[in-house]
Amino acid sequence: MGNSCYLMAKYGKKEHLEELKNGKIFFNAIKKYRNDGTDYRGDYMEGKIPIDPSTIAIYDKSGKNMFDYLPRPNTVTQMLYNDDNFLMFCASAITKEIMEEKEKNHWILLEEYKKEMKQFGDYALIFWSSEFLEKIKLAKKIHIPQFGYDAGIVKYRDLSDFSNMSAYRTTGSITDRYFVKGMQYKLQNEWRMVIGGEYEPLELNCFDGYFINSTPFQYAMLMKTEEFMEGINLVEREE
Repeated sequence: MGNSCYLMAKYGKKEHLEELKNGKIFFNAIKKYRNDGTDYRGDYMEGKIPIDPSTIAIYDKSGKNMFDYLPRPNTVTQMLYNDDNFLMFCASAITKEIMEEKEKNHWILLEEYKKEMKQFGDYALIFWSSEFLEKIKLAKKIHIPQFGYDAGIVKYRDLSDFSNMSAYRTTGSITDRYFVKGMQYKLQNEWRMVIGGEYEPLELNCFDGYFINSTPFQYAMLMKTEEFMEGINLVEREE
């Protein structure tokens, strides 16, 4: 799990972000993203690992590979069985990856980033990933049923390039696959948390998702998306 602290922006509707600010944390089921038809939110490859079709083999009783005489599929993916209701919280990390240096040691958000993220909503909740993690830790202690979680920055890669699979984390966790996405989503610079039941799957408790109740944020600001994007500046101090 990533331990770095990030300034976060969660974009959406004002009423939903107010609930989050007050400690009502909503996790979407992965199936919502897989079935979403929009270019910016929907991703049918969510949590799936692409496999090079040339490497697969299926043998018949005589030991012959059926793909020696049948056409191979164009695409092959590996996914966890029955993970549609695995749960995810997503936000955008405000880092240099989505900023440009306007002048020496003075950074502003990329115009491409602004255009991409405005699609998610007219309001933004600004908070620290460290405080979010602390709230989840507190909720975990008393939540029934028990749940586990993993969190960190998403890595982006060309999913059609099988020559380098180093973007996939090697922690050995089953959640590693949920922290890699295709390059078309790179501007979102996503930080995410995934949760699941420790002993049995969590049953959705709100439409296509799950609420976990925690305490209100101490350090968070709700503002219009436009005002945040035009107002934020990163200034580096020279040693």
